[in-house]
Amino acid sequence: MFLNGTADLLRAITDAASDIEVAVDYADKIAATEPTGDTNYPASITTATTTTLLTGHATALRKVKNLTLHNNHATVSCLIRIDRTNGTDVSEVCHATLLATETLAYTEGRGWYHLNGNGAEYSDVPVNEPEYLSISGAIAETMPREICTETNTVAPTASGTLFLQAIKLRRGQIVTNISFFSATTASGTPTNGFFALYDSARNLLAQTANFTTEAWAATTIKTKALTAAYTVSTTGLYYVGIMVTATTIPTLKGNTARTGGQLASTAPIIAGASTTGLTTSLPNPAAAITANSLVTVWAAIT
Repeated sequence: MFLNGTADLLRAITDAASDIEVAVDYADKIAATEPTGDTNYPASITTATTTTLLTGHATALRKVKNLTLHNNHATVSCLIRIDRTNGTDVSEVCHATLLATETLAYTEGRGWYHLNGNGAEYSDVPVNEPEYLSISGAIAETMPREICTETNTVAPTASGTLFLQAIKLRRGQIVTNISFFSATTASGTPTNGFFALYDSARNLLAQTANFTTEAWAATTIKTKALTAAYTVSTTGLYYVGIMVTATTIPTLKGNTARTGGQLASTAPIIAGASTTGLTTSLPNPAAAITANSLVTVWAAIT
């Protein structure tokens, strides 16, 4: 990348109050003299703002050699857009969402690349690509639908009980919606209902709005949006949750109950009932899982 003249700027536009540390290596070519190099260290970017990373030279052709933008915040992710402007025209160069401890970098001859918190480069495979033949738009399922027996399961066990089902998610995936599929029993006179995402320690990460008296027919998929999208920070075990209060709670499509269930009940527990007696809100954290249903249910994340 070249900057030509003092009006030529390379900028970063951030969308969150994170902690973006920046370093820019560059070289100036003045007439026939040898290029001279230097490094610019703009102050850490800690707000949602537009920051000049490097300005062109008045008389030299300035070449960007290396550029790093590191998110040094412990928890907050940040969308960064890099653009270039000559004072009139603006052109976006690239953009990426940096999770906590991630880095966006540019190297002459290589271009732009994105490093995770361990310093490893993200592959070219999109993180939202499903691992198997999931429903349209899904990025993860609790079980591959092609092996789900679609058994009629009474997973939530009782009105007002939170049921948690294990699911594997990958770092960088963005969870927007959660889906469950009812089986042969519809929801009867519902009053409250939530879908939610919990981490492996059963801390509440995201949830849908209360869908209160909304009908849920038999053998019907229900997809609900989270109140705010959640970006997965660590690859591993998570739980999708469902809680319904109703005269008759819906049964869910899942797999045949296990014989014994000792394997499924070995930590970490795959699925089971958690907090009971719920009405208009979800617990944070959720109670320990009681793996007494011996069933697993199908759910998907989109």
